[in-house]
Amino acid sequence: MDFEELFLSQNTEKEELPLFTEYAIDLDTLEPLKNGDRLVELNGNEALKVWIFKALKTKRNFYEIHSDSYGNDLDVHIGTVYQESIKKALIISEIKDCLLVNPYILDCYNFELNYNNDDNNLKVSFNVSTVYGESEVLYSE
Repeated sequence: MDFEELFLSQNTEKEELPLFTEYAIDLDTLEPLKNGDRLVELNGNEALKVWIFKALKTKRNFYEIHSDSYGNDLDVHIGTVYQESIKKALIISEIKDCLLVNPYILDCYNFELNYNNDDNNLKVSFNVSTVYGESEVLYSE
């Protein structure tokens, strides 16, 4: 095997990711869901939806238990007086930075933002491409 073959084989082999698993939660109370006395486990895209929800709801560098790359700084942009187009670009960038640290998430796109200046309420919908397929995400802050 020459250098070129070795280089190509090393760069084209993708690391096999294990099945992504997460515990199900009630999105209103944030309590884990149980089936009897056992926690409900989710796999694949359904598990990633829970991870996305939790990552978007977690402030970056606030909880010592999380790494520096987990969570987001969206609260920094809410209530600012930036030009609307700049604010939207910053929020989209923040969401992508938050989610693309997960190796199971390949891309985030088709963002639609609705921001209410009166109550500082942010609603975002977007699509996520994962190793398991596509999902739509609805997020409000």
